Amino acid sequence: MKKILSFILGSVFALNLSISVANSAANEVRVAYFLEWPSPNLEEMIKKGYSKAMGVPVKWTTFSNGGAMTDAMLAGDIDISYSQGLVPFINAVKSKAPIKLVDVAMEYGMGGTTCVTSNASGITKANGSELEGKKVAVPLGTMAEYVFDESMKVIGADRNKMDIIQMDPPEGAAALVSGDVVMACLFGGNSIKAATAVGTRLLTVQEARDAGILGIDITSVTTKFMKENPGMLRTFVEVTHEANARYHAGKHDVNALSKASEMKVADLKETLSGMKFLTPEETKVSMENGNLHKFLEGMGTPKGNVDTSFLPL
Repeated sequence: MKKILSFILGSVFALNLSISVANSAANEVRVAYFLEWPSPNLEEMIKKGYSKAMGVPVKWTTFSNGGAMTDAMLAGDIDISYSQGLVPFINAVKSKAPIKLVDVAMEYGMGGTTCVTSNASGITKANGSELEGKKVAVPLGTMAEYVFDESMKVIGADRNKMDIIQMDPPEGAAALVSGDVVMACLFGGNSIKAATAVGTRLLTVQEARDAGILGIDITSVTTKFMKENPGMLRTFVEVTHEANARYHAGKHDVNALSKASEMKVADLKETLSGMKFLTPEETKVSMENGNLHKFLEGMGTPKGNVDTSFLPL
């Protein structure tokens, strides 16, 4: 009788557990990403690879900056932010936002994020202090603002003496073209292309690299989604790294990436050339004691907001 009772109770417990897991699993996953910001995993986005692997529809929504991604996660509209800038993430966790960093999307230099001065202004690295007193466009709270700050250190200009106008990259590029600002700091292949049509990068990619200016984008997730759907999150990270591996092997579909990022193939390739997509092993090193870890420490980021357990190692 005890064995029968034990069996019944065990069966009920197992049934309740399976029901609990089923109820906690999301029936849709909502992901934030950027246009004009190509990455190998966008091939899986456009070919529904994530949906097939995760077993539920995956809804991708474009955002203009990483701060807006955070706002959407806090509002309950987004579960995962892919390629969120590290600076917006740091700002969020400093404000005790319930989000976690679970992967490094990419590392990049000034190829993907840069500051461009208008040729009409005559301002270059050599006379960069002339930016003081002038109007400049910067998407505040983003990796572009970090690049702006670091670039000003290199050229010896004081940001506090500039008229800084908050503008997302498309608006900043348009303002540079129209002459409303003398410099625009921006990210995204199409925005940079528009800006450099009338201007010049304040620092070359190599000059920025020599100065140690490094951009890092990450994958962040709400703690709610992470706790309720760990299997789905792990699958998301796995599919992302599988796409990276195909890219490294030269087996990616460049036309699919062009369509997904809404960029011409030539512009896409140029932007991708300045990005580094890490292997899972490289990612773990970066998160634990490498570039990402050092960046977080240097920015005074609260500890306990990085989780390497979802990496496919």
